[in-house]
Amino acid sequence: MMFYVLSVALILAGCLVFYKLLLQNETFFPLNRFVLLICLALSFGLPLIPVPQQWSFRKANVEVPAVVDDSKVPVVDVPQPTPTVQPKAAISTGNEQQVSFFKDISLLKVLFWAYWLGVIVFAINFLFQLCVLLYRAYSRPVIRDGRFRIVELAGNQAPCSFGNNIFINPEKYDWDTYNQIILHEKIHIQQGHSYDILIAELALVFQWFNPFAWMYRKAMEDNLEFLTDNELLANSDIEPSSYQMSLVKVSAPHFPASLTTNYNQSILKKRLVMMNAKKSNVNSTWKYLFIVPLLLVFVAFLNEPKAYGKNDAKSKTAERFQLIDNQGTWFATIKGDKVNIRFESDEDGNSTSSHTFSLADLKNLPRGSEGTFSITRDAGTMNFTGKFENNTGMGSYKFSPNADFTSFLTKEGVSGIKEKDNLVFFMINVKRGYVTSLKGLGYSQISKDNLIPLVALNVTPEYIQSLKKAGLPDVSLGELIPLKALDVDAEFVKGIKESGYSKITANKMVTFKAQGIDGAYLKSAKMADAESREADATDRVKSKAEKASGKTIEKTARKAAKDDEDDELGNLIARKVMNITPEYAKGFADKGLKVSDDGLLSMKALGVTPEYFESFKTAGLNNLTAEQVTSLKALGVTASDFTEFKKLGFKNISIENILSAKATGTSPTFVASMKKKGHNYSSIEDYVKMKVLAID
Repeated sequence: MMFYVLSVALILAGCLVFYKLLLQNETFFPLNRFVLLICLALSFGLPLIPVPQQWSFRKANVEVPAVVDDSKVPVVDVPQPTPTVQPKAAISTGNEQQVSFFKDISLLKVLFWAYWLGVIVFAINFLFQLCVLLYRAYSRPVIRDGRFRIVELAGNQAPCSFGNNIFINPEKYDWDTYNQIILHEKIHIQQGHSYDILIAELALVFQWFNPFAWMYRKAMEDNLEFLTDNELLANSDIEPSSYQMSLVKVSAPHFPASLTTNYNQSILKKRLVMMNAKKSNVNSTWKYLFIVPLLLVFVAFLNEPKAYGKNDAKSKTAERFQLIDNQGTWFATIKGDKVNIRFESDEDGNSTSSHTFSLADLKNLPRGSEGTFSITRDAGTMNFTGKFENNTGMGSYKFSPNADFTSFLTKEGVSGIKEKDNLVFFMINVKRGYVTSLKGLGYSQISKDNLIPLVALNVTPEYIQSLKKAGLPDVSLGELIPLKALDVDAEFVKGIKESGYSKITANKMVTFKAQGIDGAYLKSAKMADAESREADATDRVKSKAEKASGKTIEKTARKAAKDDEDDELGNLIARKVMNITPEYAKGFADKGLKVSDDGLLSMKALGVTPEYFESFKTAGLNNLTAEQVTSLKALGVTASDFTEFKKLGFKNISIENILSAKATGTSPTFVASMKKKGHNYSSIEDYVKMKVLAID
């Protein structure tokens, strides 16, 4: 939780620095508003999105990524000794030390509760301000002006607006100044600026500790004022000098609630500067593109990597084990040739574990009268006392570990064994022969943490040998666990190898299996773009080989081939995650568009289809590159936009013309209206400048 909160704070700080350095002085106020809102939303949303592990700089939380099917893991219970139950009334001596209440309170807990206390305080403040505004809006005298409600204030309250309410004291201003204030606040209401402020205030509730969040809110408010000033002067008959003078006149010592958009005097100097500033050149819009790599860097560093098959087989197996003692009470049910026994090791029955044994292992069961029976395995003996009535029984049990077996495991190099592990070995039935077989297969270092899931998952020597023969000769014990949990068998390994990828590791096999990538998929994907890959590989080999000779050329070629295979596998995984099929890639190739693997990922993410590309060719835009198609889609450009511009008489329309027009809102409708007013130009760029400069 705290990591998420800090991640949001860091992204918000980065976006603010980006805005301050590159965008704050630009006069694209509507675009700045959009960027600020999007960055605020992404700051809270991006940390929640897991990313593919190969795209993240963070390591997965597990040693070996694997997906575990619970149905494949035997029901086994890990017993661990529980402390002896103490009497309810304990006698305290004078020598005993009092346990401090604060010993369990860590700094992290203090910070956690301090954070939520701050959230509660700021949330209450937010709701209080909202209630006060609503009360004022509906308790004071009001004048209706269409959709607008002009609420009359008293005293030195600064003009402001919230929702569709304009708060003002009409007695303080002359008619011209009053009229300009009303026009200013109406623009705030028409463009929904109150919602921007509400969103920023809600962000502050959860980021109250972050100074960058407060500055971010201020930047949003400032930009809204710049935007409103610009709209008012561009769409009214008010002289700039008269309007600027009214800004100087309007001064009040009591500022309104922070939830409102107000006739802000705190940035008066900035507003005057921005009103007189030279309009930004449309060519400077390239700066906005840098927000994308910035956010990607944050994602790569902060987001949790989505380990394919994220659950760890070791931990999942351990979760099936529960804490029971070496002695306690048992309850059993006989079903066919199986006996399910539930073990309870404390008086309240809270520490329980169930396990199924073969009926043949339990001989001389006491039926009808109390007696004893036992189960003996390599790890020790479980002695039972009790009786069975028909197919149910109950009594007490006691486990006696086999010290010779523990010594055997130690001699064989099984490390990390503790006393409580003997009952675990008994329950999952670890045998001497199994450990010996692993040693015979070349595994000299066998840890307890590997041994338990290997036995529980039934990773047999035969299974291990089949994988080695299929093409995984150096598979480790740790890698065997996820391979078995995912049912990666010799046939699957052979299929991957036969698809043309000879040097695939066990970890990649796990990833492929978890993502549903098999040999057939690899073959079809490879055939779909074999020619382009071969050409790219050849170019790379030639480029590297031009500077080498003899054996160096051969070495360079081998390295280039290996690099190509690694890149290709990474792209295949990404393709599978994005559901990029061979048919999707072939659709572009059939229509004459060559697209790289990275280009396919971008196009798929934006929803670009071969039909979308074809529509531009039909409209007359030929020789488009994949990058240009991606840019067109990112800005929402359609082929009809191009057609409409052609109908207006423009010739030789470039992609840059279309992108500039779309980015600045220079629509065919706008151009047509300008032509009717007598502005006849041969270039779209001239109309783009008119739109940016708000010339009518």
